[in-house]
Amino acid sequence: MALKQALPREGSIMSRKARIVQFCCLCWLLPSLAAAQIAPEVVEAGKKEGEVMLYGAINVNLAKAIGDAFEKKYGIKLRHWRGDATELINRSLTEARAGKPGFDLTLGNEVVMSALGERNLFAVFEPPAARGYPKQFLDPDKKMTPWRVLPYGINYNYQAVKTDEAPKSFEELLLPRWKGRFGIANPGIHVTTLQFVLNLDKILGPKWLKVVEAWAHHEPRIGRSLADNIQPLTSGEIQVAIGYIKDKFQYPGPIEYVRMSKYLASLSFVAINRQAPHPNAARLFGDFFVGAEAQRIFGDFGEHVFHPEVEHKFKKDVKTEQIIVMRLPTNEELESWSKKFREMFR
Repeated sequence: MALKQALPREGSIMSRKARIVQFCCLCWLLPSLAAAQIAPEVVEAGKKEGEVMLYGAINVNLAKAIGDAFEKKYGIKLRHWRGDATELINRSLTEARAGKPGFDLTLGNEVVMSALGERNLFAVFEPPAARGYPKQFLDPDKKMTPWRVLPYGINYNYQAVKTDEAPKSFEELLLPRWKGRFGIANPGIHVTTLQFVLNLDKILGPKWLKVVEAWAHHEPRIGRSLADNIQPLTSGEIQVAIGYIKDKFQYPGPIEYVRMSKYLASLSFVAINRQAPHPNAARLFGDFFVGAEAQRIFGDFGEHVFHPEVEHKFKKDVKTEQIIVMRLPTNEELESWSKKFREMFR
């Protein structure tokens, strides 16, 4: 009897084993958890730098919301210069050639980041806050971090078109009903639409060019940009338009998007200048920008963001596996095809 009392009960042994396993797991996790934080000395150095300069085409009000949140957390002022892709590339390269880098971080799609990356403008930086991002979208060189995805699709005016009557595919835009009633940005002028068109083979196969040529003969409303077709769409001048499906959430008016099985999409990245005037503040802001707080602000605004903890408005209808990232055309393709499409879409 005394011997039995001296022996620990089975449950006690199991609970002790469980505690040992938990302790070992904690010890194993501690280094990765520590690595998942910006170093304290970088935080302090960033605060002393006092400000950070961001180049990018995001909405001014959205940039202000992000900047206010960042300043509240770190006491560092965000300055923001807004320009389109061409302006951003030209300004950044001009500053680099002059040896007077102006930006700490820049935002851009594949076209922008490729143009600047070729000139070795970016520093290697792997934001701890992006550790849980989908690996298939991450840059293997760790010089830029994706922060949103921009799916292309078919938008329609839900006051003019019932959901079950909207075109369900890009080919259905060729039905007689949509002749003269759909809009598209001119792929001969608008680079992202050119990229979209040149990636249609991923959805339509070898017939992609015949479909695009047929669109051109279907009397579409041709805009210089995607935004050019927003007002005609909401007013009912046109009933459907090819564009970013996020327009449903970012423009007032009766806009809805067609649910599709696959979406061609471009990515937007954030990157740090390797000659950043405020290198520590740049790292702090880069990590903050892809962290849960900033991503939640973007998600509430209608962006399809990557942070796993953030609920965004596409999470139910557009899954990661439905996204087909568009390849970036070569410079030769951009030049030759833009000329062909300018002649085609007149």
